[in-house]
Amino acid sequence: MTLRRTLGLTALLLAYAAPARAEGWLMDGELGVGSGLEGGDDGSGKMKWRRARLRLSAGFELRSDEDADQGYHFRAFAELEKRGGVGGEARYALWPTRRVGVFGGAVGVVAPETLVGAGVGARFLIPLGARAGVVIEPAFFALPLGSDLPGDTPVYWALLSAGVRLGL
Repeated sequence: MTLRRTLGLTALLLAYAAPARAEGWLMDGELGVGSGLEGGDDGSGKMKWRRARLRLSAGFELRSDEDADQGYHFRAFAELEKRGGVGGEARYALWPTRRVGVFGGAVGVVAPETLVGAGVGARFLIPLGARAGVVIEPAFFALPLGSDLPGDTPVYWALLSAGVRLGL
């Protein structure tokens, strides 16, 4: 084979070779239920705590396939008791181990009144096979902004949630 034919064949093969895959995303979906304590000043000048409303949540977490120990988590929730409410969260999550994670992010209630704040928490994953698991999540939130503040002071949530996580 001549050099010319070899170079031509090589060029042809390179032109038809499949391009390298770019960075991809790993996605996990979650469904959960939670409650806990809600605190704030009701106008009396003293911090009071009561049971937080039962909430259902659904969301997903996106992680890079090249750096799967950190990602972004988005979740919507509905509070079911008393007057209810709906809201959402956007978080940045770190997974130091495959079963233990931590997060920090923004939270907001959008109806019937508004509350906006931030929170931190931990995530514990109990695997149920290769792609599924149970998530247990203790978290703490401070919500200093919105139209539903008691006595113009922040509302605090200390919540415990549990749910099912499935790799999508």
